[in-house]
Amino acid sequence: MTAPGFLLLLVGICHWTSAFQNVATRLHSPPVHVGRPAVLKSSQSDTHDDQKTAKEIKDLMSKHDPILLFASKLLPAATAKDASALYAWCRRLDEITDDPNADLATIQQRLTDWEYRFDALFNGRPVDRMDAALAQCLQRNEGSLNEQPFQDMIAGMKSDAVDHRTVANIEELELYAYQVAGVVGLMLLPLLGADMDRARTPAIALGKAIQLINILRDATPDAELGRVYLPQDMLTSESVSNEDILNLKSSDGYCRVVTKVADRACELLMEAEVGKSSLPGLGPLFVQIIVELYRGYLIKLQQMNYDNLNAEGERVKISTLQKIAASCKAVFAISFPS
Repeated sequence: MTAPGFLLLLVGICHWTSAFQNVATRLHSPPVHVGRPAVLKSSQSDTHDDQKTAKEIKDLMSKHDPILLFASKLLPAATAKDASALYAWCRRLDEITDDPNADLATIQQRLTDWEYRFDALFNGRPVDRMDAALAQCLQRNEGSLNEQPFQDMIAGMKSDAVDHRTVANIEELELYAYQVAGVVGLMLLPLLGADMDRARTPAIALGKAIQLINILRDATPDAELGRVYLPQDMLTSESVSNEDILNLKSSDGYCRVVTKVADRACELLMEAEVGKSSLPGLGPLFVQIIVELYRGYLIKLQQMNYDNLNAEGERVKISTLQKIAASCKAVFAISFPS
């Protein structure tokens, strides 16, 4: 999972991520069949339909991450185009990991194939239109956008491709959050023309916060996948077993662990909020809106007494009205700073 989800992701800055970050009750596109297909010939790449690609990416975002589609509308057109290409790559990678119809060996092979596919597009040999969009994005940002964030994200996704996914402690959880969502901030910063030295830390903090919150939102669907992302040492200290979580059995101890992770996510949101001034143009407003929207999820969790397990299999949500209110609050905060 990612917050596939703070790109544009977020855009899930996504699994802006996680996304980037997601099955069970989440909607999914058909599995991405990576394999090692023939790359697009130059004539095909040169004549591919930009409008059709844009619509495909918009549909992908609307289906999986509508909150990010809402936020992305604040970006300048050229930046939004590149950010959308980044989002599509991250989201499709996320879908490989979360394909409910694929066995573990298939997922592992697809991830390996996705690495070959990224190497191909990075070297100017895209496989399809969405890959071509990312290849063009990389060309336009040559020198400032390198392959490391993409490789780190693939490494994070590979860590999900195991039986009975667990996380040992908060440090491992934050590393995972960096790999699948924090790196999205690093992908976006060159597109925004940001000062990398000043903006790097708050951008990573925002991505990590989004991923932690998405993990808390998705506790039930993740349990159905056999995944427990809450730190094992915290669960053990509260006498909470993985079996209890997989059976959607909540307890006071479980809710205390959720509270601790939510508190850490809140700290990371504050870190991102403080550092938003490092971004040019509408960047600070963009970040503030994301911060307020995801704070809304934390407020929702608090109202639920941090019991995020439910028999209906649904993720934690906020209403459209709450999203609008959060956006208005962000505009007010930027317009009238305290």
